[in-house]
Amino acid sequence: MRLSVSLASIALIVSGVSAGQALAQTVGERLTGNEIRELIWGHQVQGAMAGDQAYSEIYLPNGEIVGDGYSGQASIEGDTMCFDYGGDDVSCYGVRLDNDGRIEWIEEDSVVGYGDISDAP
Repeated sequence: MRLSVSLASIALIVSGVSAGQALAQTVGERLTGNEIRELIWGHQVQGAMAGDQAYSEIYLPNGEIVGDGYSGQASIEGDTMCFDYGGDDVSCYGVRLDNDGRIEWIEEDSVVGYGDISDAP
């Protein structure tokens, strides 16, 4: 089930402003590290990366990543979310919201993936 990010959810991310102002300030802009943590951690994200590589992952509140048959660790580095699946490489991406409440994974100012956020099962 797809659960788009609601205005109320975005308002929780950006404290001190109304829900409408929060949407206007957040959509299309990169999220801060704290906003990424509030929006994504504790939720499931399903989408695809470049080359249509589909994924479905749960990001636990402690940063643990749970996928189908694999796991990893997420961290926040500045205003990026980083992914460590136990190999030599750690990948970090900026995050922004599009107009539909979908997240976009950003690398060097290019969208390299997207995802729909839902409640973790």
